[in-house]
Amino acid sequence: MSEPSSRPAPHSGRFSVRLSQILLIATGIVLAVVMTGLGLWQMNVFESQQANTAQARAGQPPVAWSGETPRREEAADLYGRRVQVSGTYLKQTQVLVGTSYPLRVVTGLRTTSGETIPVVRGQVSQTDSVSDPPAGEITVTGVLLPSDAQPSGMEGSGTEGSGMGSSEAGSSSVHMPAAVLPALRLEVLAQTWPEPLIPGYVTLSRQDAARERLPAATAPLPQTDGGARNRSYALQWWAFAAFALGMSIVFARTVGTRGGGSDSAH
Repeated sequence: MSEPSSRPAPHSGRFSVRLSQILLIATGIVLAVVMTGLGLWQMNVFESQQANTAQARAGQPPVAWSGETPRREEAADLYGRRVQVSGTYLKQTQVLVGTSYPLRVVTGLRTTSGETIPVVRGQVSQTDSVSDPPAGEITVTGVLLPSDAQPSGMEGSGTEGSGMGSSEAGSSSVHMPAAVLPALRLEVLAQTWPEPLIPGYVTLSRQDAARERLPAATAPLPQTDGGARNRSYALQWWAFAAFALGMSIVFARTVGTRGGGSDSAH
């Protein structure tokens, strides 16, 4: 009489293979989720640090630009800092800037050094009237910023030199006593404004804007150095997450191939 076979049932081997595959893929998913979370956390930390650094720079004591010393060469080093400038407004240079309300009110200031700098005196809504700039010599304080970027969708449209389209400009119920530009681009202003033009513009503080009877405009603070590098660190975590998930799938398929070959051999 023959002995009963002690070989394990085939379904037991297949169950073991499936269990190993599930555990491998589950491990990959857990690692991918953890690494994705670390990337998001790191991105948020970096953005918070950048915002705090930009605010701290803007909160430093203002740099006084007084006297007859030219300031054009100093502008790039002071972007994001507050500057104090003295001069006389050039009423004929006043323009409105923006693609939607509220619009920024920008007027050229002829400084005591003989240069011209754009000053964002404040902003106006669709129902507001634009106040005239103060007459005579005045001292203003605000954040110095570089030229605005070209608005998306307006490259080569030709609207930057001519202001808003007629349909948008005509939607206002208030007479606009100035041209309307989609962005504050210094190379556009330089075509008609008195030279030399300082390569930057000043956005007045809330107190200075109130003295000119205008609500303050928001100054778009520039990003601090290292933003691209910091974002790359977060992207590395996400790349690791994709790699971990992909390798878990590869290992699971390898286990399945070996398990299938073992079953067929029996």
